[in-house]
Amino acid sequence: MRRSSRLLLVIALAGSILPVRAELLAPGITQALHELKLSLGVSGRIEKVLVSEGQKVKTGELLLYLDRDLEQLEIRRRKILVEDQAKLREYGQRRETLKSQVAEARRLLDYGGVSRKQVEDETLALQAATAEHEALTHAKRREKVELDLARTAYERRHLRAPLAGLITKILLQAGESVSANDPLIVLVDVSRVRFTGTFPVSTGVTVTAGQTVTVRLGQDGAQTSRQGRVVFVSPVADPASGLVEIMAEFDNPDGTIRPGISGFLVLDEGG
Repeated sequence: MRRSSRLLLVIALAGSILPVRAELLAPGITQALHELKLSLGVSGRIEKVLVSEGQKVKTGELLLYLDRDLEQLEIRRRKILVEDQAKLREYGQRRETLKSQVAEARRLLDYGGVSRKQVEDETLALQAATAEHEALTHAKRREKVELDLARTAYERRHLRAPLAGLITKILLQAGESVSANDPLIVLVDVSRVRFTGTFPVSTGVTVTAGQTVTVRLGQDGAQTSRQGRVVFVSPVADPASGLVEIMAEFDNPDGTIRPGISGFLVLDEGG
């Protein structure tokens, strides 16, 4: 039997002395893998906050938006310009009419029915109508791009969740003014959780990355248990306390384990 299995480890946890045989206990706390401080790249006044602290949100869910009346009006104006096709249709019809007239004039020219000057005049008129039609076509393309830009400016006043997670803090409320890049909401990803704990180096027990562990969470350290894997073991011990930091991660698809829950990590039998 290994030396570690014969050890009687006594770990101080939550103000009491817990005798644990053949187990290494590492008290600690849960942490979110990703904590994001969300902001917007524009300034304005917060018109409405659609979430509350402690609420779970999905990827892309709208969290809040700024005042947006001017942006809505600009979208309407740009949309009217894009939809106005009257002049484009007018020059398109004129171009087709002149094409027919030029073709007929050239046919009559062969029989002496019209002068060469008349044919040249008709041809110049067709060229002018074609150039105007092309210019209007390009203008409509620019108007469509400007409509897309107006829609983008409108969307930039909306804060959406970049990932699914938990709202832990709302920093500003409706009616408050914000500058560009001011933090507005703190969002944490709880789909995977990290547990950070410590154990005494004096035990002589070796823990390695990739090792399977049990994480027990709750007030008495046994309310909830999750299986995880060690992702980091500090190569050095704290000189003052003699404790070594250890981190383990586990999946939390239902989001029931939240950041800030205390408990302890237990090295699996044979770990």
